Amino acid sequence: MTFDLTLAGLITLAAVMTGVACVVMAVTVVGVKVQRGLSERATERRLAPLRPLVIRVASGEDTEDGGALRGLGTATGRSRRDLHDLVVQLLGKVRGEPAEQLVELLREQGALRDAVRRAHSPIVARRVRGLHLIGCCRDVDGLDVAIDALEDRSRRVRSQAVHTVGQVGDPRAARPLLHALRRDGVHLGDAAEALVGMGYGISDALLWALEEGHPRARTVAAHLCGIGGVRAAAPVLVTLLESHDDPTVASAAATALGKIGRPQDAGALAAATLHFFPFQVRHAAIEALGDLGVESAVPVLTRHLSDPRSQVAEAAATSLIAIGPRGRRAVVEHELVPAAGTALALARLKGVLV
Repeated sequence: MTFDLTLAGLITLAAVMTGVACVVMAVTVVGVKVQRGLSERATERRLAPLRPLVIRVASGEDTEDGGALRGLGTATGRSRRDLHDLVVQLLGKVRGEPAEQLVELLREQGALRDAVRRAHSPIVARRVRGLHLIGCCRDVDGLDVAIDALEDRSRRVRSQAVHTVGQVGDPRAARPLLHALRRDGVHLGDAAEALVGMGYGISDALLWALEEGHPRARTVAAHLCGIGGVRAAAPVLVTLLESHDDPTVASAAATALGKIGRPQDAGALAAATLHFFPFQVRHAAIEALGDLGVESAVPVLTRHLSDPRSQVAEAAATSLIAIGPRGRRAVVEHELVPAAGTALALARLKGVLV
């Protein structure tokens, strides 16, 4: 009987504690929502006199004597911090002189100096916030901090640093960025976009990455050499295609050779179409031969029209048509082959003379 009472007491206690926990949770949620609402209303009250001035500057409609800009310069305390947040939100949508004026306002009020200091904070969120502001303002003075952050222990910080150096657009960051690709946490697409934002001054860094970089860096460098027309990379790309163990790197090298390769590079691409190469390398090499457009590749591509891998056969037919009259004649002669027939039909629909 005593055991039954004790068990019943435990059940009652558990029910009471659960009820209390639910009440506390509900009160906490309501309190957080109320506090957030009050904070947002307070922010709107502080920004009410400043928002029209910011919009006037951002739209380029400030008076000749810069009255709106001077009005923004008088903000202090919490109003100044709220003003900085509002300006940062607008910087991605503003260009030209208005953007320069807003960035100069942030610099004069010490926001960029604070961003550099936050980028060294032990708290990850503050480092990310500081780097974000440096990038939005394209602050060259903060470039060294962003470059250092590429080696940060936090993946979030490294990812933000990639965006920041891309927004600043200084080619000095190209090689550190490519070197940072040896670590996880940086998407290759983000790195490529950041490097493109640095302009044509990154050629030396791309050549270094092709010769000495991590496979991830070599893949990005090969892609950018292809789309950027870095023809000096062709010999290194041939070496990567012929000897690199990573099929992703080799296929990227093949694709780049199709865009910037020399006529003599057709031999290396033709060799990469052989059956003992990985599928993605063969496919990339066949497409690259079409992009390169040398007629000496016609016999090689013709042999692949009957390849057991349909993707390879279709790529060969498409490349033959792209090469020119001789390639198109080869496809017509093999019209009964499924890949050739399909490619011819598509070419005729597009108005290609075959």
